[in-house]
Amino acid sequence: MSPTQIAILSVIMVATGAVGAITGGNSLINVPLMMMVGMSSREAVATNMFAVLFMTISSTAKFAKSGLISLRLAVPLCFLTLVSSAIGAELAVKLPEAVVKAVVGVSMALLVAFMAVRPQATSRTVTVPPPAATLGFILAFVLGIYGGLFSGGYTTLMTFLGVSCFGLRMLESVALMKPVNLVSCAAACVVFIAAHLIDWRVGIPLAIANFAGGYWGAYLAVRSSERRVRAVFLATVACLAVKLLAYDVVYRSFLAR
Repeated sequence: MSPTQIAILSVIMVATGAVGAITGGNSLINVPLMMMVGMSSREAVATNMFAVLFMTISSTAKFAKSGLISLRLAVPLCFLTLVSSAIGAELAVKLPEAVVKAVVGVSMALLVAFMAVRPQATSRTVTVPPPAATLGFILAFVLGIYGGLFSGGYTTLMTFLGVSCFGLRMLESVALMKPVNLVSCAAACVVFIAAHLIDWRVGIPLAIANFAGGYWGAYLAVRSSERRVRAVFLATVACLAVKLLAYDVVYRSFLAR
């Protein structure tokens, strides 16, 4: 990868890092871009994970400073994620890539449909029964495996989980999932570093770009209204779902043959 390509990727990742700090899903853009300029899929996933780690560091710091992170939920979720994401990073991908992307794309599409039908779910704190919270911790563990394996769409699905299972407002859930994602990226990076999969020449400038983008995104989220955060979240998730299902799954897997 040439210095010019790295510079262009860095500029793009300031923007994707800002959006990712609010919605997640930026790995679904970052990794394909890195593969387009010559990186192998494994190196792209590992190097992106290292870069996104710094997006989560800066956004976590900003959200924590604003008092939006619930430690009551963050501590157990981080512990579960530490274990499950390490497992995910160790696993080899056994399913075809198209199947994995289809699952994530359908999940995002269902997420958008649910929030469109029940807008009140992200505009106020609701009381959830204990079984829902228990289910939330179980799903957090399962999603943590996927987060360590690839991370594309992981934070987005976890944000939805925070709303539906823990009764959080959208902004509260966005904030809570930043330290959780931080732990997921850190656990995966340890495994990827041991396997010598991270391209440091690319990863370091992209980490700087993600750090700046993450802080910028968190800053905008804190200063925005709940309705605006929800609108950005829904719009981004809808676009990512269309990209996954229409382009990656249908076009590239079937029509382009």
